[in-house]
Amino acid sequence: MHDVSGTPTEAERPPSGAAATWRRRTLALLGWLLVGVGAVAVGVSLWVRRTFGVITIDQLLSNLPGGGGEGAGGSEIVVSAVVTGILIPIAAVLLVALLSARSLRALREHGTLRASRERWVRVGAVLLAVAVPVAGLGLLGATIGVKDYVAALAREAGSGETIADYYAAPELPVARAPGAEPKNLIMIYLESVEDAFADDEMFEKNMLAPVQEATAGWDSIPRLRQYDGGGWTMSGLVSTQCGIPLRTATAVGGSAELNELGLGSPVSAYLPGATCLGDVLADAGYRNVFLGGADARFAGKGAFLESHGTDTIRDLPYWLDLDETEVRDDWGLSDRRLFERARDAVQELRAGEDPYALTMLTLDTHEGPRVYEYCDWDTDVAMTSITFCSMQQVASFVAYLEDEGVLKDTVVVLMGDHQKMLAQGGSFWDELNGVEGRTIFNRIWSPDGVTVREPEIDQFSVYPTLLELLDFAPEDHRAGVGVSALADPATVPAGTIRDLDDADYAALVQSRAVEFYRELWAAE
Repeated sequence: MHDVSGTPTEAERPPSGAAATWRRRTLALLGWLLVGVGAVAVGVSLWVRRTFGVITIDQLLSNLPGGGGEGAGGSEIVVSAVVTGILIPIAAVLLVALLSARSLRALREHGTLRASRERWVRVGAVLLAVAVPVAGLGLLGATIGVKDYVAALAREAGSGETIADYYAAPELPVARAPGAEPKNLIMIYLESVEDAFADDEMFEKNMLAPVQEATAGWDSIPRLRQYDGGGWTMSGLVSTQCGIPLRTATAVGGSAELNELGLGSPVSAYLPGATCLGDVLADAGYRNVFLGGADARFAGKGAFLESHGTDTIRDLPYWLDLDETEVRDDWGLSDRRLFERARDAVQELRAGEDPYALTMLTLDTHEGPRVYEYCDWDTDVAMTSITFCSMQQVASFVAYLEDEGVLKDTVVVLMGDHQKMLAQGGSFWDELNGVEGRTIFNRIWSPDGVTVREPEIDQFSVYPTLLELLDFAPEDHRAGVGVSALADPATVPAGTIRDLDDADYAALVQSRAVEFYRELWAAE
């Protein structure tokens, strides 16, 4: 529009040189900020993949907010994350931006960059500002399972069916089999140990040979699968002791306590609305003790145990107070010393009048590799020797239990807490990446013998299986969403997870069940 004299209005006048320069610089800054966001997303994605492998949103929120935390990989992992995921990408973008600005300035000063060519430069800048963040955020989403998360929400919205529809909470007190005397329980979670480790053609040696020999004649669940979406220690503990997938801050957004899991800050209660193995045992008069090499505060492990009937927790701070020195700085006490301390705990518990449940968690086989002096390093891959050595410590402890007569009245379960976590920078990537049908190592001893009637279960069904090994009789052989592997199929009523085909079951396990988990977390 023009004024009455035909002169262009202020709005129509081309911007002055200073205004044009300011606008150009503002747009350039915005574009480089977008590129920076994309670069950081790429950096974080690559660091996560190299350090942990592809993970889930639940795993991210359960572990990563702590930035490592005490007993959680030490300061090295925090430094690695910041440098690789943030500082290097930002530095790279700043360097490219600086070089680009200088090059464009030089071209303009020499008159080489004409208007038509500058237009193409601007088009390229716009494409770069769009493509890098889109690609980076896409890679990050694939790395932390955003697609599966969204798909689960969509399926749940469509069908309305969730994991809550199959949940059966044992009613306390849980009935016992008629005439059964209480058995003790020793349960040892083996960090990242799976059945494939026995394959001496895939690996340099059979890493499980020591514990296989020590448990000759024991029973096992032939195919114990990791639940879809699990794969880290807390998911293994919760799934096998409570019979449910672990959902933390993703299910109850806005809870400051849950979002701080892993920070080492105290959590008042961990899934207080769930009835878990420790609750059943505590109600039945058991003394529950946990021994672990790492700091139990990490990821809320201690809060989980205390919330579900554990009387005594002995972890890294406890061992340090006892002047233990065989400790790896990034995680905690060695397996050798842990099992030596466990011998004392067994004697203490046996001297008491109450039945007991002793739960342990090994540590040596956690990434990154640390070969203790008591281990023979005779393989090219350090973790192969480490795993074999850790299994020697387990085997020695099993032999001790047998020599002391503990097996006469005690159920003993050895079980991987999850499959080996595969990361491009970690151990066994080449051997296990892409391998289908991987299963979790387990061995079971019962004084009465064990008859496994369902050879393939996942971690949810471990919970009711443990109850029945201890002669409890949960209704319909169910606890959590699981069904006991000891249950005759003819005695399991319709309407359990056993009735679902693989596709429906996978969809059910991925359901978010927000209201259900809100109740489990909020209950007092």
